[in-house]
Amino acid sequence: MSVGPSVLLTVHGIGFQQPPENGRAGYADELHRRLKSELADLLGDDPERGEGPVYVSSEVGSGLGLARLEPGRPLAPTGRIAHVALVYSPSEPLTPALGPVAAALERAVSRHRRYTNMRETLRLVFDDAWATARETRQAAHPSTLSPRSDSPVAHVHRDLIGRMLHEGKHHDSAPPEPSAQPHESYVSGILRALEADVATYVVLNDMRERVRGFVQEAMQAILDRPDTAGLVVNAHSQGTVVCWDALRGLPFFSWRDNGDRRASKLRHLVTAGSPIRKYVDLWGWGGLVGQLAAVLEDRGQGPRWSNFWDPRDPIADPLNPASGWRPGEPLHTRGEDDLGLLVGRRPGGGRAWHVEVDDRKVDNLRGSAGGGLKAHDYWDNQPEFVVPLAELLRPGR
Repeated sequence: MSVGPSVLLTVHGIGFQQPPENGRAGYADELHRRLKSELADLLGDDPERGEGPVYVSSEVGSGLGLARLEPGRPLAPTGRIAHVALVYSPSEPLTPALGPVAAALERAVSRHRRYTNMRETLRLVFDDAWATARETRQAAHPSTLSPRSDSPVAHVHRDLIGRMLHEGKHHDSAPPEPSAQPHESYVSGILRALEADVATYVVLNDMRERVRGFVQEAMQAILDRPDTAGLVVNAHSQGTVVCWDALRGLPFFSWRDNGDRRASKLRHLVTAGSPIRKYVDLWGWGGLVGQLAAVLEDRGQGPRWSNFWDPRDPIADPLNPASGWRPGEPLHTRGEDDLGLLVGRRPGGGRAWHVEVDDRKVDNLRGSAGGGLKAHDYWDNQPEFVVPLAELLRPGR
């Protein structure tokens, strides 16, 4: 049995992975519908749910756990492309704490000049505010991306970051008016939202291990299935960091050296709105791609990593330019001795090489149908994101 030429694995940021429940659509349902408008019957629905993608949760007792990926349970009708969407649901909610936020901010401030300068930071802030003001007038066309209602910091996302970045049609209640928020609670809310989206993954190793372990298990389960012909990973925002982190640890070199077909099943990595450059520059993460180098090494196939970014998106950056690249600079200015931001090397040493990433510049303000801060909303951008993603999934690609 074959599920089709590819399995599409979708991963969003931790606080935005809303599964379908109580009549409410899951976070990837609208993306699935948009892809289906391009792929038609090539894209299959979840055979057990009857519609949309297959949702897989880290919560064992949720009914949507990793057992859903076992070979005996089809992911799509025979001959169709399968779509799997991951949902991270921590058994023990993480309580907000300012310690990790302070540590992350301290690292970022100490390395700030490696990434940008104050003038460029102010430009990003004003672009951000301009886009928000512009799209507030289009609230009748909400974004498909919205924060989870059951997240430990869902109210923070909904009231602050959620309203600005991912305001969607699935919110349980309207956020309070900004004028009703005391300055102290507003600042505290921003810090707690920052903790949920970035700081916990940067500083709290327990959180990083749990999330990365779940995503790795899901990826391996898909690659292990004999009916999986290929895997395309589609990650957005913080999910791009999690997927990059998880893929670095899968044994692709060992699989390749031993002729294991799992090494060739990973066909493409798609990132959108990715903060990976910020992790490398601001928080000191290394640029080595680990085991993923076995897949990305150029063997005449061209880049197998596509990165979609909008210059107005304060979260996203291009990933292919020089390691010393700064926002606002030309993309193609890398010296002979500069291997770039991301580097491949065989485990145990050897020659290091530049990892080629296909950076695709998009205009989400023009191409996206959603509201909120559209600069960070890629999944609603039909012509510049959904169509290229659909093309990557077509048989023969």
